[in-house]
Amino acid sequence: MRAMIEDGIPAFGLLVSAFLVLVPAGVGLFMIYRGLRHWNRARRLIATGERAVAVVLDNAVESHSHGRMSFLPVVTFRTQLGREVRTVIAEKRSNLSHVPGTQHTVAFDPEQPERAVPIDGQGAGMAGAVIVGAIFLLFAGVAFFMTSLIFLSPDSPVFDDGTFGDFPGTFP
Repeated sequence: MRAMIEDGIPAFGLLVSAFLVLVPAGVGLFMIYRGLRHWNRARRLIATGERAVAVVLDNAVESHSHGRMSFLPVVTFRTQLGREVRTVIAEKRSNLSHVPGTQHTVAFDPEQPERAVPIDGQGAGMAGAVIVGAIFLLFAGVAFFMTSLIFLSPDSPVFDDGTFGDFPGTFP
């Protein structure tokens, strides 16, 4: 990197390039990782986890910008060992209130029953995380291409040696 700076690429250009490429790429990879990890956990629990019928007791309300709100069902269910569990099912987030008494079948790990997942209708948040992560990676790729053209091309303004392309000469 020191050789690149001595060859005429300013440190500011490298910092801008690194910021425009590495930050979105890191965010994108993290979102994809979290989305796929959550999807894999839900898929595994649905296939091999213990199941129970959960009953909606109440709604947990999340406030968002511009006065928007999301409702998450607060449910209760019993494990096969008789333990009563009360938890929020984040995968059932909705902009409508969940009706108390509504039943949902959930799958869960008997050692962590409070992390239950519904066996139906889950996955929208996971797919959204993967899609947004892919968009961040696409932005990072475009930013890498553009910063490479701007800062690494011999014809770029960074390499102002009085020539333009293959035509020597000075320009005002």
